[in-house]
Amino acid sequence: MLAISSLKLKLAQQQAIFGILNSVPSPVICEMFAYAGFDFAILDTEHVLVCDATLAHCIRAADCSGLPLLVRVPDDNPATIGKMLDAGAAGIVVSRVSSLDMAKNIIAAAKYPPLGQRGISGGRNTGFGTLPLQDYIHRANREVLVCLMIECQQGMAALPEIVKLDQVDMIIEGALDLSLSLGHGTQVSHADVQAHIHQMAQLCQASKITFCAIPRSAEQQAHWHQHGVKAFLMGEDRGIIFKTFKNQLETLKQTK
Repeated sequence: MLAISSLKLKLAQQQAIFGILNSVPSPVICEMFAYAGFDFAILDTEHVLVCDATLAHCIRAADCSGLPLLVRVPDDNPATIGKMLDAGAAGIVVSRVSSLDMAKNIIAAAKYPPLGQRGISGGRNTGFGTLPLQDYIHRANREVLVCLMIECQQGMAALPEIVKLDQVDMIIEGALDLSLSLGHGTQVSHADVQAHIHQMAQLCQASKITFCAIPRSAEQQAHWHQHGVKAFLMGEDRGIIFKTFKNQLETLKQTK
């Protein structure tokens, strides 16, 4: 059953939260995130192939260990969004949000009437019928998180209107794709890219929507803290695991 979201509560209380992008889909990895102390994880289905069975097991593992697991999808397809939420995801993260209409479509797909147009289903979310459907609808509309990634010039242009929408819980920056969109290649530290990300943060703060930064250095982390940012995405587990393995191996090889 959909429980009261610890992440939703922390956002409402403006607590500092720390998440990680999950590109190695595994129930064991999800449990590790929980016991390591992360406030949330985002399972990536945009760039990573994940079968339905693995997705279901990851969501169950996250539920059992108390980890709010969001699922990242590539677009505003209502069938995809509804399926992820029906599987029990704590919320949805949509990549490359590029227009006000796209943001509205995402909200409509994630929320039941009267807030949206999500189709109703029974199953595990309602305890197989032990929770009355109307009670579940009220709870889901209250608890399910809607998170949008802004990763292009079009998304930046639409953001002043997007942040005015009800039901948007968090805006996540996507510096690399934004840099590519702005014509700066992979220069995520380019002044123009950083200026756009700071504008993103300011628009969110003015509308009291959580802005989630992805700091790439201790200096960036400190900078965002000084500017009142409370939500941070550590990066991708795949890259962290690889670097850890490689560094450990190099240390072992150099040991005499």
